[in-house]
This record gives sequence, structure tokens and C-alpha cells, in this order.
Amino acid sequence: MRLFRFTVLFILLLATHAALAQTPRDADDFYNRGLERQSQGDPDGALADYDEAIKRDPHLHDAYNNRANIRLQKGDTDGALADYTKAIETKPSDFMGYYNRGVVYLNASKYDEAVADFDAAIRLNPRLSMLYNNRGNAKEAKNDLDGALADYNRALEIEPKSAYALNNRGSLYQRRGQIDAALADLSLAVEVSPKFAEAFYNRGGARRSKGDDRGAVEDYSKAIELTPDNPDIYFNRGITYQSLGDIDKALADFDRAIVLNPSASDDYTQRGLLRVAKKDTTGALADFDKAIELNAADALAYFNRGMLREGQGKRDAAITDYTQAIAINPSLATAYANRGILRLQKGDEKLAEQDMAQAIRLDPSLKASLDTYLRKMKEYNAKIRGQ
Repeated sequence: MRLFRFTVLFILLLATHAALAQTPRDADDFYNRGLERQSQGDPDGALADYDEAIKRDPHLHDAYNNRANIRLQKGDTDGALADYTKAIETKPSDFMGYYNRGVVYLNASKYDEAVADFDAAIRLNPRLSMLYNNRGNAKEAKNDLDGALADYNRALEIEPKSAYALNNRGSLYQRRGQIDAALADLSLAVEVSPKFAEAFYNRGGARRSKGDDRGAVEDYSKAIELTPDNPDIYFNRGITYQSLGDIDKALADFDRAIVLNPSASDDYTQRGLLRVAKKDTTGALADFDKAIELNAADALAYFNRGMLREGQGKRDAAITDYTQAIAINPSLATAYANRGILRLQKGDEKLAEQDMAQAIRLDPSLKASLDTYLRKMKEYNAKIRGQ
């Protein structure tokens, strides 16, 4: 299952300094016109006004914050960080600059910097739930699960029905294998916020962990209804349909996931497996080839292509694929087992025995079947050689 997405809240600072003048003359006038343009969906005009406001008053704290928000929306992360930093310098007593910069760091996977900024924001405003929620996100990303849980708990102490904190704590509980606790949090999250697609998505994952595949499909379907362009939801619903044996619906979901995100290699690998089940070997081979083209380190794509080629009687090509899968993932026991079987069929008993021994070391449950196969094939090979 794919990783859950963390919820990140972002504050857009909109503070009017004075009445809006017909023709802007000073920094506050340009700032206020920037607010108006921003609210009317004119980010470029707002950006120009904030530039002028800052030019006229380099200490205009709110202008830096709002200009940073626009820069971030336009993809200028470095410019946004510079502005948030300037907002902090001009007014270090305002938690908002720290908070907003922390969100940018979090989205940029700079988790230490994000935690430091959220720490500063919390010192200045210790009663705001979202600060703890997002610091929890950063700590969880750092694999500090205890620290993250403490932050989510604190967020919920302040705001007991925060759907965001409930969703994140529920996801963390699931990550720790505490599925009942996860379901309780995620169910409350969707009750509090019935249009919260992420919470439905995450509860679908928790239900799958409990073996409730039909309940998971219901949740994934609701999440798709709310956010129809998220490929991850289709992927996970497809996996769930596959578990339920509904191959056609699973294929439809993987088709849609690939349309939405054509660069995800594991979507092609999963669809390839379904095409094998539908006896569409041409389509399956094309999917495994595409998965490998997109991700040359996809061991399962090589393994599954090897199985397909083995089924087509292409032993040498299959051995090549199993060898590549093993090079990428040396703990893939079935790749050793399958390569060993093919080597035995080719009469290379020494290498076959080495492969089978390694497969058994990695997965002792394979011993009985591989020992039996090895014995029978050695007897067969000896008989052939004796003729």
C-alpha cells in the first residue's frame, strides 16, 4: 500500500492596514490594493503592489508574508523562503512567519528546519492546534513517531474535533499497527468533516488492514468521489478489487491511475499482473517493459517479466530477468528458486543447487518443494544422460 499523505495547513495572512485609497500614494495604499487584487484572483497585480509597498517601507511585515504566499503559489519556493525570513526579521514576535516558513520547509522535506520553525511558532502561540499538528507531521517524517504522537495528542487536547489531527494520528496509529485506534480516529475525522477525502482514503487503508476489503472499497470510492483526480486512490482501490477477485474493476482502476500519473512504475507492474491473469500476455509484457523503463530498480517488474517469459518457454530471457531482480533485491527468495529451477532444466545442476540453497536460506518454507523438485530433476537428467 502506498504511503498516506500528510495534511498540511497553510495560513494566508490578509490584514488591512487602512482604508483603500483611490490612487495609492504610500506603502499602506499599495499594500491594501495588493490585498484587494489578491482576493480578486489577480496574483500578478498583487505581487507588483506588494513589491512597491516593500520598496516604500522595507519594514512592512505583512507585505513580506503575503508576497511570500503568492510566490509560493507561483512555484518560487526560494523567493517565498526569503520573504518569510524577512517577515520574521521585521517582526520576530509574530508566530505566523515561523509557521509559514515551517510549512515550506516541511513540503521541501527539510524536516529539521521545519521542526525548528514550528518550535518557535509554538513558543509564541502555544494554544494553536495546527502548529502541533504540522510539527507532528515533520517529526513523523523524521521517524520520530513518539514525538509525532505527542504533538497530535496535544493538537487534539486544544481542538478535540480537529479532523486534520484526527486524520494524522489515525494514520500514525495504522503505521504502528494499532488498527483499532486508527479506525476510531479516522471514523471520527470523516464524521467531523464528511468531505475530507484524505481521511476516507486513510480509513480505507485501515479497513484493508483489518481484512474488510468491501469496507475499504466503500471508503476509496468516497475518496474518489471527493477527489476524482488522485491516482493513488485508484491504485489502492484497484489492489483491493484484485484481492476481492474482481479483475475487470481492478484493471479499470489501474488504467485510470496510469492516465492520471503515467510515470508511476508500480501501476504498470500491477496492471501487468492482472493482464497475465486475463491471459493477455502481450499487454502484460508491454506493462512490465514500461515499468522497467520508468524504474530500472523495480525488482518486481523484472521478476514478473521473468515469470511471463518462463511461461512462454523463453528460459534464457527469464533467467536474465531473475538475475536482474536478484541484483536489485538479493532477499527475493522466489527469484532464486525460479532461476534454480530453470538452470536445472538446462542441466546446470551445480548453479541450480546454489540457487535453491539460497532460496531455502531466505525462505525455509520452500525447502520441501525445492528438495523434491531437485531430486526428481536430477534423476531425470541422469536418465537422459544414460541414454
